[in-house]
Amino acid sequence: MKTTTRLYQPIDISVQAKSDCTNPFFANITGIFEGPNGERLAIPGFYNGGSTWCVRFAPTAEGSWTYRLLSPNLSIAEPAGQLEAVANAAPGNHGGVAIDPDHPHHFRHADGTPHFMMAYEADWLWALGLADPDGHKTREFVDQLAEYRFTNVIVNIYAHDTRWCEGKTSEHDYGPPPQYAWDGTNEQPDHSRLNLAFFANYDRMMDLLLERGIVAHILLKVYNKMVNWPQIYSPEDELYFRYVTARYQAYPNVIWDFSKESFNEPDKAYIASRLSLIRAHDAYRHLLTIHDDPVFSAHPVYGRMLDFFTAQQHVDFYRAALLERAQHRRPYFNSEFGYEWGPGGEQDLTYRIGQSPEELLHRAYEVVMAGGYPAYYYTYTAWDVIDYGRIPPGYAYFRILHDFFSSIDWRVLEPSPDVSRRDARCLADRGRQYVLYWREKPWACHLVLPPGIYDVTWLNTHTGEKLSEHLPGSANIKVLPGRLQFKNVFGETPTLLHLQRRA
Repeated sequence: MKTTTRLYQPIDISVQAKSDCTNPFFANITGIFEGPNGERLAIPGFYNGGSTWCVRFAPTAEGSWTYRLLSPNLSIAEPAGQLEAVANAAPGNHGGVAIDPDHPHHFRHADGTPHFMMAYEADWLWALGLADPDGHKTREFVDQLAEYRFTNVIVNIYAHDTRWCEGKTSEHDYGPPPQYAWDGTNEQPDHSRLNLAFFANYDRMMDLLLERGIVAHILLKVYNKMVNWPQIYSPEDELYFRYVTARYQAYPNVIWDFSKESFNEPDKAYIASRLSLIRAHDAYRHLLTIHDDPVFSAHPVYGRMLDFFTAQQHVDFYRAALLERAQHRRPYFNSEFGYEWGPGGEQDLTYRIGQSPEELLHRAYEVVMAGGYPAYYYTYTAWDVIDYGRIPPGYAYFRILHDFFSSIDWRVLEPSPDVSRRDARCLADRGRQYVLYWREKPWACHLVLPPGIYDVTWLNTHTGEKLSEHLPGSANIKVLPGRLQFKNVFGETPTLLHLQRRA
């Protein structure tokens, strides 16, 4: 009898078995899945408590699948089975995220849907569920993120505490968390055994993110959150990386990131070995990156292991993105360029640095107008303090950004710094459409438009207000020899201008 499941949807194949290993976490099990179009996936399983092992699988094609379960350590009573994959009706599940082969600086899903990466930093998102097993808090927060169009969440597997908010500073401070990712405690750990209750809670978070169509940018390690990690290169260290890869690879909404602040790891060969381990055990070949390690990224061999570049760039946002984009045919993601302060203003911080929502938004546009992708930080949700009870202004600002670019095919637009003057920025599909952005009032841009009629849309980046007109005939754009001169319809407010030539 076939089990029916949905395309791109994880399903657990659990078996009861006896192990010849003293420690069940070191018992290996693999599922060999064969699909209707010749697909073959070798997916590692994981120990799930008692005498239960699990292989988590998500079909990548509709139709009939067969599987065999293999293990050198387990005696499995029913080692084979069949599955029937049907269409997935979930509106946000488009399959895994990959590099767009037609636009290598951008992303798309397995079903061909373009992916606009607008990420949200929530390192301790999983911790909400530890304090609320019914998941109400996690669902409320994730629903907020989906409502404001955040497409990715940057989240740790585990983080312990922050030195800038050490200990329980308020009811909303989740560090140190009530559970450790391993048996024991952060102070007295047993790294040879994972904490299954902790990972069951993490599963619930992943299910919610998948349900809402949000990609989990998973940081497997973190170097500045006071975690007692297994010794590098040790069997326990390999167990951890293998276990996480096995448990979460079937989720299509996964991106692997070796670590936050990975520049703190001096042994670059160790980083490479962990990336190789993930790649060897991930049958779905999810995207690989590392947070902010320019030495590793620039290495002639190691750098090629990364599918896209993740930066932590706090200055010169536009030109830094342009430079990286010119050097490599891969996406550029600036995951950390500022932190929106709280409702009390510039002194309302959980970290010693903060920016206004308007400044953070401007930095995001600088990244996007260079052909890159941005991330959003809010001081009350980025780290161990998670107070999502207020909606900060930046949410609405970033939703306007997302909605504009996802309304057009942004992937065909190339950064065109030769077109703009002063601080204005330009993305262009030359001869067809242009997107211009400026923070201050521009005088002109070096743009000669081919003859034709252009649909013109002005967008207020703070309110979302739009004004539509045409060119020729615009009262706000003067066509001069060799350039265009503008009158900003929104005064001094940072503005986007879209010029689209009619077919």
